[in-house]
Amino acid sequence: MNKKRQEIDFSNMPLSSSLGHLAYGDLAFTAWRKLKKEHNLDGENEKE
Repeated sequence: MNKKRQEIDFSNMPLSSSLGHLAYGDLAFTAWRKLKKEHNLDGENEKE
């Protein structure tokens, strides 16, 4: 199965729309997951 994530042009996304809220929420959640993963990796290195 070849799933490809569609790219969204956020510069043209109105914040007042439901899709805009979902898109910005997805961006924030993706950034949070990346930071959490990096933080967890840093914590594992400190334990060694």
